[in-house]
Amino acid sequence: MTAEEKIRIFKSVEALIAEIKSDRYLNDILKNRYAVRFIMLDNFNVFQELSLQLAADNVNTFGLETLLSYDNKDRWITQDELKNCIKQINSCTIVSPFSEIVRFYNEEKFTTFFNEIALLENPQDKLNRRIYIPLIGLESRFVKFLSSFGRIEESAPIWAVKTGVSQPVTIYLTPSANSTKGYSFPKLYRGLETMYDWLLFWKTKAPTEKIICSSLPINVKYKYSQPDNIFDIKPIETAFEFITQFLKIQIDIEYKVSDEYFWIQLLSLIDSKKGITFSFKAFVEEHFNVHKLTIKDLVNKWASPGTTEFDRWLLKHYYLRFIANNEYLNGIMLDCVDYSSLRLFREIALSIFVDTSNQNQISQRNTLLSLITQQCKLPESDLSEMKELILDISKTDTNKAISLCSGRFDFEKELFIDWYKDGKLLLSKLQDIYSDYAEYMKDLGLDSWANKYIQFYKQAKTEDKYTDEIKSVITDKNDSEDSFFKWYNSNEFELSNELLAREKPDKVYWIDGLSIEYLSLIKEIISRSNFQIEKLKIAKTCIPSSTDYNKFESVAKIDDLDNYIHNNLYQYPRTICKEIDIVKEIFNKILNQSIETTIAIVSDHGLTALSRLVDSKKYAIKASHEGRYIKLESEESLEDTDYIRHKNGTDYFKVALTHASLNTKPVREVHGGCTPEEILVPFILISNKKMAKSTKTITQTGQQIESAASDTQQKKGFEEEELF
Repeated sequence: MTAEEKIRIFKSVEALIAEIKSDRYLNDILKNRYAVRFIMLDNFNVFQELSLQLAADNVNTFGLETLLSYDNKDRWITQDELKNCIKQINSCTIVSPFSEIVRFYNEEKFTTFFNEIALLENPQDKLNRRIYIPLIGLESRFVKFLSSFGRIEESAPIWAVKTGVSQPVTIYLTPSANSTKGYSFPKLYRGLETMYDWLLFWKTKAPTEKIICSSLPINVKYKYSQPDNIFDIKPIETAFEFITQFLKIQIDIEYKVSDEYFWIQLLSLIDSKKGITFSFKAFVEEHFNVHKLTIKDLVNKWASPGTTEFDRWLLKHYYLRFIANNEYLNGIMLDCVDYSSLRLFREIALSIFVDTSNQNQISQRNTLLSLITQQCKLPESDLSEMKELILDISKTDTNKAISLCSGRFDFEKELFIDWYKDGKLLLSKLQDIYSDYAEYMKDLGLDSWANKYIQFYKQAKTEDKYTDEIKSVITDKNDSEDSFFKWYNSNEFELSNELLAREKPDKVYWIDGLSIEYLSLIKEIISRSNFQIEKLKIAKTCIPSSTDYNKFESVAKIDDLDNYIHNNLYQYPRTICKEIDIVKEIFNKILNQSIETTIAIVSDHGLTALSRLVDSKKYAIKASHEGRYIKLESEESLEDTDYIRHKNGTDYFKVALTHASLNTKPVREVHGGCTPEEILVPFILISNKKMAKSTKTITQTGQQIESAASDTQQKKGFEEEELF
């Protein structure tokens, strides 16, 4: 007998039920010998109809999911377990879902199992026991078994219902939550997570076209299943495959195994966005809470401490797909495989040195660097590498080296000063690439020897050299006690405390160590604020020019500048750049006032960097401030052109008259002596009150110099601040 001859085919469930009823009450001992009745079905709707009609005919149901305990729902039901539970059935019973286990047997186990089950005999007292086993979608495989079944003629009847209705089902097999493959399907798309879910599903629900299953046993066993007329099992091993194959979302991003972690995260977020009308562009913009991402947004979000590697992966692909308008950045993004916080910044800074012939890319690179927040810092090793590369280029082409400097890094500012000192960089160019220094070097234009001197001082500081111009003024003004006190005691300069006593400001800021050398820079900073200069005056300190003898009571003291000079050795030109930054930061904070107010800004002493450049006088007595003055026990009559004798209160001092210190050659910027840059300090009165004058008054040496400050200029200042 062939398999085809053995199988009796019915066109409807009703016809099969009639046969089943007839079969249950046979008196034929041979036909009652075997209990199992295999029923082949071509879809699950027929199965459910059959189950209902058998239940109506008092046929029991045995659900295989009951073999699984509550605390272990995702385990495989062994062949012995399945075989034993069938053998223990004592009444007419339909076993389901049976085929959803045996389809995952390999060929050997499939054949062995059906050989044994097909020949399960009834006991003599239960010859009418019938065990109905539906086989759904296993026709070809079961027929193959029957073809090799040696006892096919004597075995129990085998039935089939063929409706001609196809019901294909695609099973998308995703990794189990307990697996090591890395992702699980989104909870939005409910699937069959356990073996229990798998077995129960086929009994209670009509299958849909797409079913997700993540049961670990099914993941392990599916390789033994074979294609049939219902089931198509497609393993989805990656989050990318789930997005593109199951969700049918097409994202124009090349899949790389190394990016799987990011696809997993994206998949989890697509879940929360429902994924139906998913747009990668809209998703990224919503993710970063922006209407549209710009390059500035991108580079700053990349460098932000709160940004994750997944965020940067999104930024990269958003840029490549929807911006990609910077040739230099395009290449960097295309090659990006490192999503650490500094990676992009580092590549922007250093990649240009691979090829410095493209001026357009140099410009694009410098623009990008200017957009990155100042909080983002490269490690010293990268900065050193960049500096060496620029210096190497400067040996043959200074202009090329200058063009490769963005002004973003401290070492570049130091190089600018060096090149300016050497005549390789003009002040006009510095205005474009290092505006803070250019503004620092500007001349205030006051008709005073002090104004002229401080310009000589700034130039000497830039050259790190004790220049003839400085020597000439010191020789003139500080050649002796008499020459010093002639200008010090004149009406040209007033003490800061005396000036402050005449004013009635709302606030007073005491900036420790602020010299007049910064006045031009300060003036520019104020011009970009909503404050106006009401009075700017060069004042003097008490002698010695130290904090102890020039204190201000009940004011806000700012120590940043003074702390820096006392705690750091002088490093040319780094110290210049750092001090400019400190002054700028101090004034930006002061000027950040939201209420109308009048502010006085005072200082207790200035600083000199030139004492480092001249030999000291070796007086064998302890000196203060690296030799700038000596405190005495009593008044001494000894005269010396190196110092002045001075009494302050009850204290007596020898104070350095020139840049030569009295016993120690300084290694820092110092104060305490009598040089103009130590003695002379700014007195500044500013206001943002609406009733303030529309002109800035700069007062110097008793003169009133009116400096126009039109509304147009003020507005321009605001605009520049906003752009900055």
